[in-house]
Amino acid sequence: VIGPAFFKHHLIVYLAVALVFGMGYIYRRTQLGLNLQAAGDKPAALDVAGIDVVRTRTIAVLTTGALAGLGGAYLANVGAGLFIPFITNGAGFLGIVLAMLARGRPIWVLFGALLFGVCLSLTTAMQVAGINIPTDIIQMLPFLAVMIMLVLFGRRASLPAALGIPYERGAR
Repeated sequence: VIGPAFFKHHLIVYLAVALVFGMGYIYRRTQLGLNLQAAGDKPAALDVAGIDVVRTRTIAVLTTGALAGLGGAYLANVGAGLFIPFITNGAGFLGIVLAMLARGRPIWVLFGALLFGVCLSLTTAMQVAGINIPTDIIQMLPFLAVMIMLVLFGRRASLPAALGIPYERGAR
């Protein structure tokens, strides 16, 4: 019963889980990870240390874009098998919320994504089971679960202090 749940997935799923742990290690234990944190929290300190802030931020954007592209490629090619407009149904915004709630800890993003996935699977199971609840309300449940997580844990959630603020050398 448990075997297929863990061992019958596409290779990209295992790669994604390995990437969570790998990126967590890089982010917390390497100089590059510390530079990435500084580029988001205190870019002036990174600049004073002699590290190019724009280059570090560019590395971050390119890496996250590549990882998002990997997820999108999986979703379109393996998950659905074809291109469907709006296939994500707003999951990207939920990813941003999960990243905010995780406070820079990739393993917590994984747990939040798993919770969202379980809720998404429950919506399908509830529809197949014929539960007498309108379909729109059933499909809303995964998003409601994320909103509940945001209400419960959102007060402690934080984003990098310099997120979205362009860095200008010498500016205060």
